[in-house]
Amino acid sequence: MITTKLEAKKRIMFIQKEDYNFLTFNLLVLLKVLGANSQESKFQDFRKIAYLTHFISTNSSFNELSKHELAIIYSKSHLKKQLLSHLILILKNKNYIGVDVNYGRNSLDIWLIEENIPNDFFDKNLFYKEIENIKNLKSELPRLKILTIKNIVDTIFTNNKVITWEV
Repeated sequence: MITTKLEAKKRIMFIQKEDYNFLTFNLLVLLKVLGANSQESKFQDFRKIAYLTHFISTNSSFNELSKHELAIIYSKSHLKKQLLSHLILILKNKNYIGVDVNYGRNSLDIWLIEENIPNDFFDKNLFYKEIENIKNLKSELPRLKILTIKNIVDTIFTNNKVITWEV
């Protein structure tokens, strides 16, 4: 009984969308599913992930959400960029991801260093929902790895009448 209470307490002691573990899982699974596993196949501009995490973790398409819901997601995404930049540094130092400076986009490009990730980490049963959501995102946003952050913001938010500011 105490174990159950303790587990329940742990679940409510963090905000899921702002938790480093939650963001790490989303980031690593995204890189894996998109095949960003080398410098040649890198994910360009890590900041895009801040806008994608909501859609990776929920089974909602941005085309199905209201303008109000999208506006909230957009605002919260800006807060996640700082968390993600810290996370990128941590993961790079642990040698889980590679990082390259993208001077053209004033950002960092990233890729997964799979040989440093435990073999059972990418258990398809554990991340089934996230993998399917990433595949859906990929079909809604072709060339997701190389799209500019502006194109992603325009497609998800501006085209759905959400007021955006400079990204």
